[in-house]
Amino acid sequence: MVAGLFIGKEAVAMIYGKTISDQVVQMRPVHSATYVYAMRMFLGLGNTVLGFWTPALVFAFLVVRKPRTYLKFDSHFSPVLLVYGLLFMVFFTPVTDITIYWNQHLSLPAPFKGVDKLIHDLENQNEAVFKEVMNMRSGGDLLVTLFVVGFLPAISEEFLFRGCLQTIFRRWDMSVHSAVWLAAFIFSFMHFEFLGFVPRMLLGGALGYLCAWSGSIWPSVFCHFLNNGFAVVVTYLYQHQQVKIDPDSNTPMFSHYIVYLFCLLISVSILVYYRKKAIATNPGQDGEELD
Repeated sequence: MVAGLFIGKEAVAMIYGKTISDQVVQMRPVHSATYVYAMRMFLGLGNTVLGFWTPALVFAFLVVRKPRTYLKFDSHFSPVLLVYGLLFMVFFTPVTDITIYWNQHLSLPAPFKGVDKLIHDLENQNEAVFKEVMNMRSGGDLLVTLFVVGFLPAISEEFLFRGCLQTIFRRWDMSVHSAVWLAAFIFSFMHFEFLGFVPRMLLGGALGYLCAWSGSIWPSVFCHFLNNGFAVVVTYLYQHQQVKIDPDSNTPMFSHYIVYLFCLLISVSILVYYRKKAIATNPGQDGEELD
């Protein structure tokens, strides 16, 4: 990951200059189109592709005899699982929304006030940078942002955390549940955004089950992209005054908690049906083989 960030920094410096490169690496938000383009390149190339995707591919192709099988790249699954995945994300999104709200309003005890302030300051800085990246002036910006923020993280992070790490944990004789949640914990931790730690870990756990039960990486990649892409599209529509939903609002999506409980129950039910369909399609297929 460190090597990826270094290569990304040097690539940005070659194209946009050292000043912009330093601003990007130091996560200093600058309100300029050049900075936005440079940051998108840095996030896409250095942080995502080289930082997450490449380590998973290198490990699989150097250590494992059947890397494509190990990463669950070639595993067959029923296309209806993607429909279940889509429905799951529709109902699970409000659950993550309220969890984000709760997580952001947590505070550390008084003895850790300094740490709490540091976490909030870093979060505010990251949020300011991300707002610049998500500033989409045209349809072309929307497509680029969907690629950088939606597609690349979905495929890169799933290959590393679900395809690679989760499989390693299974081969350490961990149960499916232990492997899924340990990978989800690391997945959330590696984003270094602690005010969103809990909802991101919940998302990682859900994606882990989608991958483990189907034996394929693609259902989790698909749902990960839906999660990221939905945020990008809603932000674009809000910026161009097509919707009234402010994606940066710190208020819950719904005013009644019973709605979130309903969405949670439906989400769990969909996962149950997803598992039944996956097992019926591929009995015994676990996607956790390490050759």
